Amino acid sequence: MIWELRQLTLFIHILLAITWVGGVFFIGWGVFPAVRKMAFVQQRQLLLALMQWSHKLLTAAGIGVIVTGLLLGTIFGPIETWNNIWQTSYGNIWIAAFTTGSLTLLWGMFIGFRQAISVLSNVTLWEQADRGDKKTLYKALSKVAITESVEGVGFIVLIVLMVLL
Repeated sequence: MIWELRQLTLFIHILLAITWVGGVFFIGWGVFPAVRKMAFVQQRQLLLALMQWSHKLLTAAGIGVIVTGLLLGTIFGPIETWNNIWQTSYGNIWIAAFTTGSLTLLWGMFIGFRQAISVLSNVTLWEQADRGDKKTLYKALSKVAITESVEGVGFIVLIVLMVLL
């Protein structure tokens, strides 16, 4: 029975990880470039609605990945004591993944998302771009892209750590 629960937890962990990472990458690499064909005011409206809606879903998926990862390492895994975290390679990789995942999620929730919403909520920036003055908007969006890329780096680190486990 414990093996079946572990396998179910692993399945949920992987499914939520695909949702979290795939969702963030799809928005960043799929949606943002695709909406550039729209008028600036329409871009703002679509992206603002998308970010506000998807933030809750992607945050929940990220929390689920972290919780299931904790379960897979402890209840369903080899970490039985604090010493197992610090004195085994599995424990070292597991704590690195937990820390990286948590920091990536917190960064996305409180820094990346807030900066994106701030730019998307600044109607004046988007109206100026619609009238031909695109430089200020592009500069603000570049800062958002750089800030959000921290999540991408976090995801790559997590994938490398999962391969090492």
